[in-house]
Amino acid sequence: MSSRKSIIVHGGAGRGPTGPTGERQGVLDRAAAEGLRGRSAVDMVERAIRILEDHPIFDAGTGAVLTLDGGCELDACLMTHDGRVGAVAGLRRTRYPISVARAVMEKTDHHLLVGAGATRFARLMGHPDHDPRTPERLTAWRRLRDDLRRGRDGPDFRFWKRMARWQKAYGLFETVGACAIDERGRFVAATSTGGIWMKLPGRVGDTPIPGAGTCANPFGAISMTGHGEGVMRHCLGRHAVELMRRMSCQAALDATAKHALAHGVECGIIGVDRRGRLGRANTAKWMQVGKAGA
Repeated sequence: MSSRKSIIVHGGAGRGPTGPTGERQGVLDRAAAEGLRGRSAVDMVERAIRILEDHPIFDAGTGAVLTLDGGCELDACLMTHDGRVGAVAGLRRTRYPISVARAVMEKTDHHLLVGAGATRFARLMGHPDHDPRTPERLTAWRRLRDDLRRGRDGPDFRFWKRMARWQKAYGLFETVGACAIDERGRFVAATSTGGIWMKLPGRVGDTPIPGAGTCANPFGAISMTGHGEGVMRHCLGRHAVELMRRMSCQAALDATAKHALAHGVECGIIGVDRRGRLGRANTAKWMQVGKAGA
């Protein structure tokens, strides 16, 4: 087991960033540095993710992308090496979904709360009403809505073959995630997202599903970003941490990325193993990460 704290964070993956890479890298580095200040691995990932949920350049918390009806439905998950899980899906009007997910883990007997129930739980836990939609996201949503009404095809429908009349996918996934290990050798994975542009209301991706986009077990922890349906279908998170039973973190993530590529899944993945080794891999053309303590 590692006796040194370390953390790695990601801010999504895709064909290219929507904003200046320098700005994104600065926020990722700040999130990693803030995370390193946490006393436990759970504190570390929550602190890091909250920085990213607060920055509108990322698709998580404030700045999350919008559903077909113009709302925000937020997903988040936190999972520890010793099997504790907390997650929310379809959460609305909440600033810090990752903190609500942590409350599910620590304050309830459940693993996953969804929709109106998740939002009501957030209010009971003291999270006030907060509209995560930014002017930039609303402008983009109106443009997409008008394109759809006029019957204009988007540039890329590879993820929505049966839903092309409703969807326009950008091939960009700005989900955020963090994996950390603390001085006692405890490691945790956390992920937060607003999902994919113009998704149908009620759609849930891989982020809040243990073993899909967020996973931890006694061998390692991972957080993923990418095409959620593909990640769920192949249980890529579980695949990666099980490989850490006999591989280093980086080798396991490389093997998982190869497996994803063979099945046509565009994604990115970060992780940490029980020895404290950090890793990253992606099948998407681009992914930025921040690290601290490693």
